[in-house]
Amino acid sequence: MEVLIKMNITTIIELENDEVEKMAGAKLVFAQEKIDENIVETCVEGFKEGDSEIIISSEDAMQKVFGRLKKEGLIPSAVEDFSYEMPSCERLKKKTYSEQDMPQKVILSYMF
Repeated sequence: MEVLIKMNITTIIELENDEVEKMAGAKLVFAQEKIDENIVETCVEGFKEGDSEIIISSEDAMQKVFGRLKKEGLIPSAVEDFSYEMPSCERLKKKTYSEQDMPQKVILSYMF
């Protein structure tokens, strides 16, 4: 009797903000969201390309990062789907933040 075992292996890639920006060709745009009187969360509003005022979605920017990682061979070419994790904004309250308030990592994962 032969038993086949199917395993899904999840790979997690942790990237610094500057690495994500370089691969996406755009700068992260941060905002602060006030949750209640004492809680303010810094989140990613989107990405800004160059000197333009155009904001591209996090989904579009992360698709570029995924493509770049595949091109560089860090993600196998057979992988088609991925997910990512970064603090995204639900409601935008104000656009002020300090450097130390900004989230510093983006997590990209895929299954093979």
